[in-house]
Amino acid sequence: MMSGMSTPDTSTPRRREQQRSADTKQAILKTALKEFAERGFEAASMRAIAEQSGLTHQLITYHFQSKEVLWQAVATLVYEELARAREGMIRQAKPASAIEQLRQEFIAYFQFTLDQPHLHRFMMQRREGTHSEDRQEWLAQHFLRPHFDLARPLIKAAQKAGDLPKGEPVLLYYAIVSLANALSVMGPDIAATTGVQVTEAKTAKGYMKLMDALLFTRAAAED
Repeated sequence: MMSGMSTPDTSTPRRREQQRSADTKQAILKTALKEFAERGFEAASMRAIAEQSGLTHQLITYHFQSKEVLWQAVATLVYEELARAREGMIRQAKPASAIEQLRQEFIAYFQFTLDQPHLHRFMMQRREGTHSEDRQEWLAQHFLRPHFDLARPLIKAAQKAGDLPKGEPVLLYYAIVSLANALSVMGPDIAATTGVQVTEAKTAKGYMKLMDALLFTRAAAED
């Protein structure tokens, strides 16, 4: 996903310092994602994130003035990485129809959830603790609504073409999102109940075959 990015220019002291700052922020965000996902927004602490990052608390607060600001930065990082994965897949696949593009969108998100095991827990934690409504609204405004606004016309076009069942696009959209999240969310239950490991490539491949049969029959046939 990152192979197409150019190597940062660190030829001057100022640029080297800028790169160090960017690397530090990236390390903080990756650690914070894990901390928020595992402990929740209320229980997560800036000091714990600093310790796990091997950095000082003062340096954490220099880059991110509050836990709320840090949470927003983590959410932004997650969605930016998802956007890069999605754009790369769409660019490579060059879908010719609405259902084909929806399939590529599904694959990109599905694979992203498997590659980011903390993603779902992090997303669910936005609903707990004080000011959870503010976090929910911030996330909806910046990411959830734009993603839905992108998918809705594709769903309507696929329905019109007979490639998706008729019905309210909002409900169909969230049904599709739920299916994309299923393995990452239910992975521990699946493993405990059946021994099947969702992290194995054959499991993801088998699941995608089921999704093609359920949702993307024509798009899969033309792939």
